[in-house]
Amino acid sequence: MKNCELRERTKEKLATALISAMEEKALDKITVKELIEKAEVNRKTFYYYFPDIYGLLEWVISRESNKLITEIQNNRDYENALNDVLDSIEKHRHLLNCIKDSVGRVTLERVLYRELEQLASWAMKIGICETGVAISEKELQILTELSISDIWRLLLLYFQKEISYKRDEFIQFILRYLKASITAGLLEFGERDATRFAHNTR
Repeated sequence: MKNCELRERTKEKLATALISAMEEKALDKITVKELIEKAEVNRKTFYYYFPDIYGLLEWVISRESNKLITEIQNNRDYENALNDVLDSIEKHRHLLNCIKDSVGRVTLERVLYRELEQLASWAMKIGICETGVAISEKELQILTELSISDIWRLLLLYFQKEISYKRDEFIQFILRYLKASITAGLLEFGERDATRFAHNTR
């Protein structure tokens, strides 16, 4: 077995051990000792790959999020991408609840920020293509940050089941909201004369 394959297998074993442990207790009650016993690795191996249990948790979330982002980027429309996001939330609802209960909403948002940023940037690029505007880096960054915040709040509502919409209704609401807000923002702050701003959307 190649070294890279061995490394990934070891990380996967530790990730599986963590997910299993989180089904039984809060994150702050889990010890490295029980994880390495479940994964059948030694303590030195654990700390070779991760600084602590929270580092392992971030790797687990990043791994799942990267899978989702790849699926999203392979889609060419909002509805399929959003369906992928909601499928992932439903699949990992228990894990996400454990994370939220253990480290809080703020930490969960921080861990997911990079993935939300990729999703928002992807949506912005589609919006730029559809509106045909050019926009400065500064204004694009602000609009992207606002979209990240909106996406997070909407997903949190769905995740916590604090809305009465059925899934299909919720998807249509988000699609209309995001398309309207992104389009409005780009048209307001963008410039149809592409020579005014040199922005590369690739």
